[in-house]
Amino acid sequence: MKRGSKTHNACRTPPTEGFIEGGQTDAGSHAGKVCVLVGASNPVGFCLAQSFLETGYRVAVGDLDPSDFSSLTAVSGTNLFPVKVNLNRDVYVNSMVDQVYLRWSRVDILVNIAFRRRECAEPLSATDLGLDAVSNLIRVTSAFGSRLQGEELAVVNIAWFDEKSLLEADREAVLHAALRTTTSAMAKKYFDSGLRINAVHTRNARSTSYVQSETLRTLVQAVQFLANPELSGKLTGNVLHIDLKPHDSLFRG
Repeated sequence: MKRGSKTHNACRTPPTEGFIEGGQTDAGSHAGKVCVLVGASNPVGFCLAQSFLETGYRVAVGDLDPSDFSSLTAVSGTNLFPVKVNLNRDVYVNSMVDQVYLRWSRVDILVNIAFRRRECAEPLSATDLGLDAVSNLIRVTSAFGSRLQGEELAVVNIAWFDEKSLLEADREAVLHAALRTTTSAMAKKYFDSGLRINAVHTRNARSTSYVQSETLRTLVQAVQFLANPELSGKLTGNVLHIDLKPHDSLFRG
């Protein structure tokens, strides 16, 4: 299902005034660096792409349908690289890695969005949802991590939902556990290989269509903080929680 521009406009207020309170950034400080967003065809991915482009990054966005980024491509030109990729298949993920490195020869930040779309014909069980998220996080991180040659890669995992109805508590708990456990395990595995792996879990954020721009800006700032070595140092294996309150929603019921 296509998402309209109205949803993406939620991030039009620039989210890059600072990574967090007290943090500063400018468009030239990251020139030449590369950020890769996977599972990105959603308002979260769109806002992250816009934010990293504004701070000088070159950005690759990967998903089954990256055409949502056409408006950013028109503005950013060759600094934005949309890639069609099926994240459930190793061969397609590896192809994306090859395309990004062939184009820019480096990756500095990798953002995995464990994103659950509402248009799936058969909703996954809580167990299958967790396994699906874990397999994708491991598959993508391993593919990009295997290309590092003495360099550092900041990885940020995100759990986010686009469901019309509220997500059952057990399903949210399972995905949260999967995100936390996978992030911790991968951080330990890759500790000596140049990967810093952290995560953001958005409590109560179950429908991106109903969330104010402030919510997306908060998430963007959290990702930028975890991905920025000047601010986070060697922070790895942590999950940053953003607890969204009912009044954060545009529609209350």
